This record gives sequence, structure tokens and C-alpha cells, in this order.
Amino acid sequence: MKNKQQETLSTRRAERTTKLIASFVGGFAEGWYMALKESFKMELDIKYTERKKNKISYYEWTQGPYFCFSEGQLFFDTKEAYVYWQSALSNVNLACQIIAAKPDSFIKTSDDVTGKIEYQVLEGYVQFLLYKPTEERTCLTPFIGYKLSQNKFVNFLKTGEL
Repeated sequence: MKNKQQETLSTRRAERTTKLIASFVGGFAEGWYMALKESFKMELDIKYTERKKNKISYYEWTQGPYFCFSEGQLFFDTKEAYVYWQSALSNVNLACQIIAAKPDSFIKTSDDVTGKIEYQVLEGYVQFLLYKPTEERTCLTPFIGYKLSQNKFVNFLKTGEL
């Protein structure tokens, strides 16, 4: 019989797909609400994975289900924020800084009765503050905080919706 913690997990195969959650153009995720740099591929579980077909190895980009954003990471709503800071402040309308986080984790469970093996994701979380510029646009000031699952946080970065 599964224990209580295992019953609350979302069931997903630990398989990787070639359908990526983001495509990167000019170093940023194309079409995302927050200007997410390409350097965050690891946090999105996007990896260059070895595959084999007819005993021949090749590599391709793959997507997994394990998001792992972490404390201290900072995101802006515009690419222009990643330049000289005084210039950036005139372009930023929203910033997001992670203050605490726990990554999604992979677990393997087996049903005590059937012995069937299942792969599951134990969802992590992201706690973050949103910042907006002051009226004079001389600095950013925090105005609200949220705590979301890693998956819902990725959705926020993509759509801007909470």
C-alpha cells in the first residue's frame, strides 16, 4: 500500500521529450512574459541528450519534467534590463526575485501489492517577491510576494499570470 506522501504526488513518467517548453532566440525565451535568459535551460530541465537510433548515437535537445529554480535568481520583464543598470531602470516594469525554493524531485515507488514500479515527480515550490520601479525610476521596490509550485512558477514566467 502506498504511503500518504506518495498518494499526493502527480504521476508522470520520467521520460524526456523533444517538445521543448521554450525556444530561445537572441539568448532569451521567445514569447515569454519575463525575459528568461538561455542560461536557465537547466532550471527548465532542457538538456542536450544523447539518443540512439539503429545503434548510432546522436544528440538533441530534450525536455524533462523537473524544474529547479532556486533562491536568489532574478528575472525582469524586459531584455533591456540586462544592460547598464541606470538605463535598464527606465525599461523595467516588473522584476521577480526568488527568496526561497525547493526543486521538483524524482522518486521511484512501487506498489506493495502489485510490485508495479512508478516514476513520479514530487513538486517543489518557489517563493518570490515582485518588484516595481519607484515613480522616479531610481530603484525597484518590493510590492507583493507569492509562493507557487515550480510548475506554476514556470507558467508565471511564461504568461505573467499568477
